[in-house]
Amino acid sequence: MVSETKLMESKRIEYIAVVSLLSAMALLMISSVAFETSTTDESAHLNYGIKILNLDSNRVIMADNTKMPFSVFNVILYKTAENILYSELPYLKISVQKQKHLCLSAGRLSTILFSLLLGFYVFRWSKELYGTTAAVFCLILYVFSPNIIAHSQLITTDLYASLMTTISTFYFWRFLKSGGRGQAVLSAFTLGLSQLAKYTCILLYPIFLIIVLVKYSNLIFRLIIEQDVRGLIRRFKVFLKYLLLFAAISILVINIGFLFNKPFVQLAKYEFKSDIFKSIQSIPILKNIPVPVPYPYLQGLDMLELHLTRIYADIYLLGKLRTIKGGGFKGYFFYAFLFKEPIAIQLFIFLSFVIFILNRKKQKFLENEIFFLLPAAFFTIYFNFFSKIQLGIRIILIIFPLLYIFCGNLFKYWEIWGIRLRSIFILSLAYLLVSVFSYFPHYLSYFNEIVWDRKKAYKLLADSNIDWGQDQWYINRHKERHPEIKINPRSPTEGRIVVSVNELVGRFDPEKYRWLRENFEPVDHIAYSYLVYEIRPEDLEKIGFEFEGNADIPR
Repeated sequence: MVSETKLMESKRIEYIAVVSLLSAMALLMISSVAFETSTTDESAHLNYGIKILNLDSNRVIMADNTKMPFSVFNVILYKTAENILYSELPYLKISVQKQKHLCLSAGRLSTILFSLLLGFYVFRWSKELYGTTAAVFCLILYVFSPNIIAHSQLITTDLYASLMTTISTFYFWRFLKSGGRGQAVLSAFTLGLSQLAKYTCILLYPIFLIIVLVKYSNLIFRLIIEQDVRGLIRRFKVFLKYLLLFAAISILVINIGFLFNKPFVQLAKYEFKSDIFKSIQSIPILKNIPVPVPYPYLQGLDMLELHLTRIYADIYLLGKLRTIKGGGFKGYFFYAFLFKEPIAIQLFIFLSFVIFILNRKKQKFLENEIFFLLPAAFFTIYFNFFSKIQLGIRIILIIFPLLYIFCGNLFKYWEIWGIRLRSIFILSLAYLLVSVFSYFPHYLSYFNEIVWDRKKAYKLLADSNIDWGQDQWYINRHKERHPEIKINPRSPTEGRIVVSVNELVGRFDPEKYRWLRENFEPVDHIAYSYLVYEIRPEDLEKIGFEFEGNADIPR
């Protein structure tokens, strides 16, 4: 009876901890996104979600290239808010601009809710592996991750990709651990569902295959040594059975998500635009093969490849610009992670690896940790050295929950930690909270304390790391209070100048603000994504420019 009472009390405390942390996260996200205007990509995701809601999954324009059916969840809440506002419009005295922002906020709420679901799975998986205390710690890392917060409140697919990567690997772990047809179907279903979130999740197929090969390599090797042909054939049949099951369920789910839009079209009948897909299409043996997935699914990959060859902006890192055609920057995301992930979390991840390696003989890597460490390693290597997409840390957001779960490994040996180590641990958590809250509400522009002068962050990274068009409300308010400022002037001019980070570093036009970034330092910032300069006439004369009075032409 006493043990049952203690168990109930323990579960009650656990429930309170999880609900409190997720509620705090929801409040933090809702309050921090309140004044954020639409980012560069959100309208395109909304538009494709509207098409899906209208039972049309066709990709018509280039902006449709990477947009996925998951955006329909944002659209449902967006349209609900729109209908409510329209029906109540005669009684509401709010501007059209305010109405649009309210609808945008409602649409963003869907991503926030799915982010809370992801937080639950971070807790659940880490609890099954490392216990309740470790799970609460992992959830704290997730809840107060500024990059997770930033992208959990936007109508994009980056958070959805993180969610489905974590959920599908979790159920794949459960399937290989417990076996059974039910677990296999559930794992296959979540893997198929991940393909409706973001194209990045295609990489889960080779990742899962590698996990299986590594996990059962010793068994296969032993059967080969023992020349057990029957054993090899039997296990191959089991592997083939589940392979076909996963393929069939994935294809079915993808077809449902894309509304069964022209599946089984022969490869030769696709109207590909990119060179890579045209070359694949030209292979004689593949021409007449019917593609079982919907037409827009494969079409989107082709459009993405074409988009990457025609992208209008350069990739920026450490003050340098490179084109995607030129290969971008190898190791780009190592720098992004170093500067944008909180130092405390980096420390916890590092310590987790140290402790794991030091106690490797006691670990059950092939049973547990391989399921999140191998995907994290695969994605890290792929995006740093093989991918052309280097548009911000959001691209590797998928590895963050997996790494946070791994940090639960620290609590395996909590009992033997001395008071000094525990004190450092607790102080690091406090430091994490201070660092994260110091950026409120501008989490998209978060940089850790390696970048001590926040006005200088632009010298390291740009794009969606800082400036994704989210702070138009803040710049408009600043303009109202200081009408003399000159926003994104077309040519060198004196006075108080405000320039957006992406314009300043030259992602769209390297020459436009070369005079500014190479000769002057910002004196202030507006929401971190706009930098403020004070330029005197004599300063322009020193660098060989004359004042042009008509330069105050906003973007």
